[in-house]
Amino acid sequence: MRGPIVAPRDELGSADLITVALDLLEAADRKENSAHLRRSLSTAYYAMFHCLARVTADRLIRARGTPREKAAWLHVYRALQHQHARKQCLDSRAMATHPTAVRYFAAQFAALQDHRHQADYNPATEFEPAEVRKTVESAAEAVRLLEGASQADQAVFATWVLLLARRS
Repeated sequence: MRGPIVAPRDELGSADLITVALDLLEAADRKENSAHLRRSLSTAYYAMFHCLARVTADRLIRARGTPREKAAWLHVYRALQHQHARKQCLDSRAMATHPTAVRYFAAQFAALQDHRHQADYNPATEFEPAEVRKTVESAAEAVRLLEGASQADQAVFATWVLLLARRS
């Protein structure tokens, strides 16, 4: 029999993933290995993705003490969809209503998702270490800004990227 679902608090911490992305970048410098550059980009994207998933769950499910609340938190965390979140982040008209920190996160999220797709799926793409470093540092800054945004701004953004809108 399975025990209660436990929300994976900090198991996929964004700061840890950014550290791994930077470690991979340093390894790429030492070994001149493009695989490390590719994995660095991919890991930086996932730092942003898990930050966003955590923010959505934290803002939509505030209490996480009971097994039912923990299950709901995990349900929200896992509900974030890569492509839908990207589409919402690229909606310039809607994003204009968000504060600068959220807009910066959204722009970096969409751009880094594109980089991750190139890194993970296009073997012909070449990456320059300096550009990868700049991208990873931008991801780290975006995570810092979103985590530092007000809870109200996080909640509005979480709702925007998570829920599908019904078109009339």
